[in-house]
Amino acid sequence: MINKNKNIQGFTLILSLVLLIAMSLMGGTLIVLSSSDHRDNNNDDLSQQAFYVAETGLLEAEKYLVNSFLGLPRRAIEDGVETAVTDSSKKGIPPTNTIDVDQSSVCYKSFKNIINLEKVVAHHTGGKFYNIVKPIVDEIYESATDKEEKFKEIEERFLNNYTYEYFMVNVGKAEFQEAGSSVAQGSIDVIKAGTAYRIYACGIYDDDKAIIPLETLVVLPG
Repeated sequence: MINKNKNIQGFTLILSLVLLIAMSLMGGTLIVLSSSDHRDNNNDDLSQQAFYVAETGLLEAEKYLVNSFLGLPRRAIEDGVETAVTDSSKKGIPPTNTIDVDQSSVCYKSFKNIINLEKVVAHHTGGKFYNIVKPIVDEIYESATDKEEKFKEIEERFLNNYTYEYFMVNVGKAEFQEAGSSVAQGSIDVIKAGTAYRIYACGIYDDDKAIIPLETLVVLPG
């Protein structure tokens, strides 16, 4: 005679094990998905910040180029050390490609459209993003409490992980439009010959964990 209670108990046990395994798999899947989303969000945040740092690199490169052309002091970065450079002997003369570019840098390798570039106007690596924003941070935390000072230290450590790099190339003659005004004649626009520069810049997080490359074109008179 078949014992129905034992069959029911056995079926219930098997069903419970199946449900337990299914719930465990679902729970594990949810944990993996949640962890993946969190990691993706962190990567997005790092990339977004690296984009802003890359924009800062472009601005620093443009300032370097313009100040060099005008014979004004400019921020130079060599091996991560920032110094002020002034050379008025070449004032008004468009800079030429005389500097060896470091083809092994992570920023250089990030631009797939560059092929065998050897000489550039300038190539600066290891620019500390925090050194640019430090005056703003100091002003924000000027009257900081002890607790706020700890937040400042955390923010400083985080921002110090970001660096910018830039290099620029004299790509030859180009026309540019110069706008002017005159009381007698009114506003006038004149097409003049200039020199074009292709500027490359990167925002870099923690050496190479996040790299955002940007480029732009600047035309100087002359």
